[in-house]
Parts: sequence; C-alpha cells; structure tokens
Amino acid sequence: MKTNQASLTETALNFDISAPSTIWQWQRSFERNGVDALYRGKGQPKLMPTNKQNKKVKKQSELEHLREENELLKIENEYLKKLKALVRSQQDDEHKSSKN
Repeated sequence: MKTNQASLTETALNFDISAPSTIWQWQRSFERNGVDALYRGKGQPKLMPTNKQNKKVKKQSELEHLREENELLKIENEYLKKLKALVRSQQDDEHKSSKN
C-alpha cells in the first residue's frame, strides 16, 4: 500500500480482502506494536473480561472501533463518489471530442 501509494480500498481490492477497515486495523497494530502484533496464534481464544470494569473498557473500545470503522466507510464512500464523477467527466470529454 505504501510502496504504490494505494488507498485502503484499492489495496483491499488488489488482495481480495472484503473490508478495507481490516487493512487499516493491521496498519494501526503494526505502527503501535511492530510486526509481532500482526501474528496471532490460532486456537488461542481471547480472554473474556472477569469484572464489570473490564466489560466497560471493552464496550468503550468496541464503540471506538465502530466509530473509526464508520469514519473509514465515510471516506471510502466519498472516494467512490469522486471516482465515479471523474469517470463520468472523462466519458463526457471523450464523447464531446468524438462529435468534433
């Protein structure tokens, strides 16, 4: 993504990843904790919170995650709208030049 200066959406499409937010999460994990953060042992379930305080923290982090994902989806939507407008503009220009 960085090498080709590609967007999250373009990268997700290129690697057949269903949600661009997944790439964003991987990028954040890498930036915060390095390469080791990207490795997760299979079969090791996440520990469930043992008290109400942990549950509250989990709910807050889930809310934060949903807000971040929502923001990414808004950005993706705007990107696609601009891309559609650009394609439409190019098609209009081609159509005008073919008439002349």
